[in-house]
Amino acid sequence: MKNNKWDYKADIVVVGSGAAAYSAAITAKSKKADVIMIEKGVMAGGTTLRSGGGFWTPNNRFQKEKKIVDLKEDAVRYMARYSYPQLYNPEDKMLGLPENEYKLITTYYDNASKMADFMIDLGALKIIQEINWTGKPQVDYMDHLPENKGVRGRVLYSMGADGKLAYGGEFIRQLKSWADGHKIPLYLNHRVTKILKNDKGEVIGLEALKGKKTVRIQAKKAVIFGTGGYTHNKELMLHFQRGPHFGGCAAPTNTGDFVLMAEEIGAKLGNMAGAFRAQIVLEEVLSDPNGVHNIFYVMGDSILEVNKYGKRIVDEKRNYSDRTMVHFLWDPQKAEWTNMLVFMVYDERTAMLWQGFPPLPVKGTLAPYIIDGKTLDELADNIKDRLKQLAPKIGGFNIDESFAENFKKTVAAFNDYAKEGVDAEFHRGEYAYDREWTTFPPTIPGAEWPPKDTKNYTMYPLSSEGPYHAVILGAGTLDTNGGPVINPKAQVLDTKDAPIPGLYGAGDCIASPTANAYWGAGSTIGPALTYGHIAALNAVKEKPKK
Repeated sequence: MKNNKWDYKADIVVVGSGAAAYSAAITAKSKKADVIMIEKGVMAGGTTLRSGGGFWTPNNRFQKEKKIVDLKEDAVRYMARYSYPQLYNPEDKMLGLPENEYKLITTYYDNASKMADFMIDLGALKIIQEINWTGKPQVDYMDHLPENKGVRGRVLYSMGADGKLAYGGEFIRQLKSWADGHKIPLYLNHRVTKILKNDKGEVIGLEALKGKKTVRIQAKKAVIFGTGGYTHNKELMLHFQRGPHFGGCAAPTNTGDFVLMAEEIGAKLGNMAGAFRAQIVLEEVLSDPNGVHNIFYVMGDSILEVNKYGKRIVDEKRNYSDRTMVHFLWDPQKAEWTNMLVFMVYDERTAMLWQGFPPLPVKGTLAPYIIDGKTLDELADNIKDRLKQLAPKIGGFNIDESFAENFKKTVAAFNDYAKEGVDAEFHRGEYAYDREWTTFPPTIPGAEWPPKDTKNYTMYPLSSEGPYHAVILGAGTLDTNGGPVINPKAQVLDTKDAPIPGLYGAGDCIASPTANAYWGAGSTIGPALTYGHIAALNAVKEKPKK
């Protein structure tokens, strides 16, 4: 680099202001490094600000206090099996995984709890373990896999001033408060556009746009990217994702900037088809693409999802990321995505009992995305009519001629399963996750639930009389999780698997250590915090660069 004029200078430059970025900045500052943060948006927090704020942390101090044993061998086997089922070999020393992927998982186990303790001891975060509505520490999202062994208590959150569990806003507030109090500058409205290297190939800084002005930022030791994925980059979504997505709840600034900049300097990319996913209310996201319209939990009991043929396709109580994968079924005869859109159907009892829990509105409020019908036949007709109205935006997708008849048979079968307490098709309610995460008491105080006659409280027969209601759902993301590949030190690798000197990454902007799995609540923020922490610990050790 011949131009030696810098607008900002620091030992460590952190890009972003969500979980990964704040973890990196706080860790580096605590190690006496000079740190600045660069944020594309108008406010701090990124997607973390919009999130539930939980972070999945195996072998944490709260488990130990409760005498919950969380062995490394078991946790690593669970993570490897869930993330790479096609490779998993329990007899292999690395469980069938390539070396880097295996070490990213083992490093996560080794450091996640240390990171949480570090944040507590530093005073950057007040942390609490989640206890669910049954009074137990939470289970993981695939608690029934043999490798999981039903271990509880890995889910942690920030603790609010009232001593109770708090969400993403409070989580960011606490991290930002520590950073502000320790004088870490945060430059908002700065969109990083280029990674700068010296003649030795070392990363020495960045260029960013502040409005229309280009500013140059020197990183004497290292740059750490802790930014988001590419959910809001339509071109990247079209070319990399495995099927049609209609949006996501990621911050609108998440347009894959790091992917493009890292490519320019020879970074290796990985997991580019990956994402953390959740179904999304189609009509809401079409009218408001930057909003939060994802459906994380299919609440209630008299509720099911059907496809264009009027048939159920999934245990509706499965976790949001895995449940969304059913949208990517391809029909090789008709050359179409069979489940591109599905229909969440429920009765008036469910609408009353769980009102106000998204996407169910509080009774009496307007919710134009809800389709109503006095009978199941009328509901089917109204779904067809609504899809016709939306045709230009959904490729002409509509229900099949067999929908109405199949739909009635599906509801009848569902009701029989509910009466017997056994879901013969999709095993709904057989898993602790189904019973404790996505099935919970009504939002109406004092409501009698579960019904005394139920044998499986995740299911209850739909009423024999209407009205009935439906919501059109498509695939959406929390955010994508592919990008530059890192090693266990959080160093970004080049195409020959060598670290790019002075460049680190964590969060949704990198090839996620989780791959396509969602190990448990907070499987986005947990790795973001941990690898942000690891990045900073290694970055501060680097020698100053010229």
